[in-house]
Amino acid sequence: MEDLKSIENKIKEISENYKEEPTGGYITGDGPVPCDILFVGEAPGKTEVEQGKPFVGLAGKTFEKYLNIIGLTRNKVRITNTCFFRPITIKEGKNGKVTISNRTPKIKEISLFKEILDAEISLVNPKIIITLGNVPLKRLTSFKSIGECHGNLYFNEDLKRYIFPMYHPSALTYNKTEEFNKAYYEDWVKLKKVLETQKNKIF
Repeated sequence: MEDLKSIENKIKEISENYKEEPTGGYITGDGPVPCDILFVGEAPGKTEVEQGKPFVGLAGKTFEKYLNIIGLTRNKVRITNTCFFRPITIKEGKNGKVTISNRTPKIKEISLFKEILDAEISLVNPKIIITLGNVPLKRLTSFKSIGECHGNLYFNEDLKRYIFPMYHPSALTYNKTEEFNKAYYEDWVKLKKVLETQKNKIF
């Protein structure tokens, strides 16, 4: 089995040698190993790369708020990504100003880190994996969209792990409707119940 250092070295090697599309730095997972609870996000953004940790930007603050609501803290969970470098789009405006923005990782970029994520899952040995958004959902389940499965517990036969899909916390930034906010909150309440009930049953 891979150890944490070799996983981190492979992330560094892949990220530094990838030249097909623009990227803006990379990070590794964060949190205890082994760990019962593993959150898997999409890819790091600007703040994550600057601080070297996942979920520390605006979406990270939302994530941590809801984590605390259900009685968890960051030091009790492991957080990682599907793609470990920051996928970016570079655009030059008419005035010559260059802007850099995040983009969704391409399928080939997710594939680069497939073995890395699998190795991290084996090493962390979580009892439950919570996917945040469509990218990790499609990577770890057969679902096509988060809308059809969020807030429910599933078993991944290949990984022999339980998966609990959730919306990415950044979704709250784009969808400010009361209905969506309620659904997002309820998913966290459902997760809390799953964690409490499964301690005795499944876990």
